Amino acid sequence: MNVAIMSIGDELMNGFTIDTNSSWIAKRILEYQSLDVVSKITVKDDPVDIKNNLDGLIKNKVDYIFITGGLGPTHDDITKKVLSDYFNVDLVLNSSYYSRLKLFFKDKNIKKSSNLKSQAQILENSVPIPNRYGTALGMKIKHKESIIFVLPGVPKEVKGMFEEGISSLYLSPNFKKEKKYITLLTTGIYESKLFDMLKDIIKQNIDDFSVSFLPKYTGVNIRLSKKESSACLEDFKNNIIGKVGKYVYGFDNQNMENIIADKLFSNQLTIAVAESCTGGYISKKLTDISGSSLYFKGSIIAYGNSIKEYFLDVPNELLSSYGAVSSEVAVKMAESIRRKFKSDIGVSTTGISGPDGGSEDKPVGLIYIAVSMKNETIVKKYNLIPYRKEHRNVASHTALNMVRLLIK
Repeated sequence: MNVAIMSIGDELMNGFTIDTNSSWIAKRILEYQSLDVVSKITVKDDPVDIKNNLDGLIKNKVDYIFITGGLGPTHDDITKKVLSDYFNVDLVLNSSYYSRLKLFFKDKNIKKSSNLKSQAQILENSVPIPNRYGTALGMKIKHKESIIFVLPGVPKEVKGMFEEGISSLYLSPNFKKEKKYITLLTTGIYESKLFDMLKDIIKQNIDDFSVSFLPKYTGVNIRLSKKESSACLEDFKNNIIGKVGKYVYGFDNQNMENIIADKLFSNQLTIAVAESCTGGYISKKLTDISGSSLYFKGSIIAYGNSIKEYFLDVPNELLSSYGAVSSEVAVKMAESIRRKFKSDIGVSTTGISGPDGGSEDKPVGLIYIAVSMKNETIVKKYNLIPYRKEHRNVASHTALNMVRLLIK
């Protein structure tokens, strides 16, 4: 069965807002047997464009059509009105939902919106899709040979309504299919080197599996896809890990900070961070995770030398002799933060994120990262990408990977 996704909004067409909804829905559809995304469309807030694109999908007998965007209370949220005209049906008030909305606004002491009633209106030929994450009801419409799901444009609402109001009710568990792909997340190695290490095993299994290398600033993802055969994807994954396992830190949708959080929690370890050039980015990654207070003690953003001296006990002589961007200063920062915060692990960064501040001896992109535990402190020098935003991101990722390896 075919699936199409239509995203509505001028801001999407103009590039002011990135359309993450269609990508997220498409990935979820991958999990279902016999469901195949055949079209992703972005449409302006224009009645003619919306009707023409929807008409084309229905005439092509697309089985499932997901429409996101344009269900809000403002003048440019036109999706329901356009669909009402297209299907030649009226908008009707869902009284029970309208009562819930009024109660919500009253309990929160929020001034009731004059457009509140519009959020509880749906097409008379539709079934409501609950929305616990926003105010606008979604809709499920059966028309000819197509089932159409109409959702708001806010990503959190799309995800919640898909999980609670669509997949569990309208996408049969029998659609679920055997997993045919897996992504290995690697870091600390170049794409070309990975290919050299894996080219023989790729060639030996070319009839059963395809292998894609997807480089990013923080590492290379290896996508393993099973072709139509009886071969076992899990066995192939294990063979790949046997070759490059030292560089693999996770799989699929995992990220480094969640993996570090699991390791810290399971080993009952605590961590504290002293950041200079990363400006708190490591601390943000660690504390983005619910429950991080169990392992994260705190941090100091020691951007200036005076902060390094006063709060982290970095001697002025050390700064004068080696400079703030040095292995000696990075080690002292990591050891001091661990001692002062009474944590099991101390992490520090000191470097030059740019675009200014570099020299011939210490170019933009240079960074020293230190990780300190009770009986061991390691420090490494990296010359990372010399663009400020990317440098801080890669440096934070690299620092957490050093923590991962040290715990391991």
